[in-house]
Amino acid sequence: MLRVACMAFAATELMPRAVARFRSDDPHVEVSLQYIRTHGQKLALANDEIDLGFMIGPFDHPDFDTTLLSSELLYAVIPLDHPLLAQPSRSPADLKDQPVILGDVREWAEFRWRLTDLFNAERIPQRPSLEASNTLALIGLVAAGLGITIYPESLIRYLGKSVAVRPILHPTFRSRTILVWRKRNG
Repeated sequence: MLRVACMAFAATELMPRAVARFRSDDPHVEVSLQYIRTHGQKLALANDEIDLGFMIGPFDHPDFDTTLLSSELLYAVIPLDHPLLAQPSRSPADLKDQPVILGDVREWAEFRWRLTDLFNAERIPQRPSLEASNTLALIGLVAAGLGITIYPESLIRYLGKSVAVRPILHPTFRSRTILVWRKRNG
């Protein structure tokens, strides 16, 4: 049995395509799938509870191998009547004074840490005005005009019609998804 875990950013395209390819190549191997946040996947790999993890990267550890699966643009998710929609793209500085709605730390820790690092590098403090634990709530809060949020490109087509998106054009504002597995001796 192949035990696979993924986080939300890999669940819509990367993981399903990889599983389909694997099943085509090895149809007799059972595949077990589960959703686990990035930090939880690191623990599950260390405890030999999963074989592969689709997670937010980077991840450097001497006991594990990784490969970069995607490096995708980050997008500002914006209410439909918001002034930020006047331009086809945004820079990090354009988002400086906007109320930001982010996933809560319990569920979105790794992504939050990465966003904080990106904005800090641009000297833009990030203090969320609201937090929510799931994608639907985040989008609902943005649609209600309570602020903006930030999503990777792979998820924007699933947002529906109650919000709009603009790419954040900056060379470092990307979300990386990696595949991680334990190195084997011999």
